[in-house]
Amino acid sequence: MKKFLEKPSKFYFHYPFPVAVVGVKAGDTVNFMSAAWHTQLSFDPPLYGVAVSPKRFTATLLGKTSEFSLNFLDFNDYQLAGIFGRLSGREVDKSRVAEGEWVLGKILRVPILERAISAYECKLVQSVPFGDHILYVGEIVGVHYVEEYFQGGIGKSTLLYAGNDRYSFADVSKTICFTKEDALETLRRLRSGSEEQ
Repeated sequence: MKKFLEKPSKFYFHYPFPVAVVGVKAGDTVNFMSAAWHTQLSFDPPLYGVAVSPKRFTATLLGKTSEFSLNFLDFNDYQLAGIFGRLSGREVDKSRVAEGEWVLGKILRVPILERAISAYECKLVQSVPFGDHILYVGEIVGVHYVEEYFQGGIGKSTLLYAGNDRYSFADVSKTICFTKEDALETLRRLRSGSEEQ
């Protein structure tokens, strides 16, 4: 039987989510922050949003610049994502944690993690407060990716955040292709089955 929560203070029942590492450079300061709350918003123009608490050092830096990167990691880099997510840039120079492992973008002056399986260079177009977070919307102006990793269209073991400091990955060797034609055929079968009853 399903349980029900009214006005939940926390809700992680839609997890896991891919981890996005937000990279920001404001002046001489470079910082990385792992985020689970992020999503694609539009194809044309290509927009991507990430929610960041205003308490975060990353939010402070985003207030001083008009660009950021989003870096996506393989499951084997969960420890790096954990450092970026659990330690504040106010206490730890995260650019030194990844020293020698990041470069500036090709179009924007945003930090790109060398070990990222993919990374987006984003020009900040809007920031909107929602409750206790700010949604930063960026227009993707460039994409870095490891071609072999995405053969077949899906990352092999993209790092996922499962909540409560737990990380996982999806086994994409067990994906199922379900096209519009498949959906129509399934709907036809479901309808014909209900008519027979």
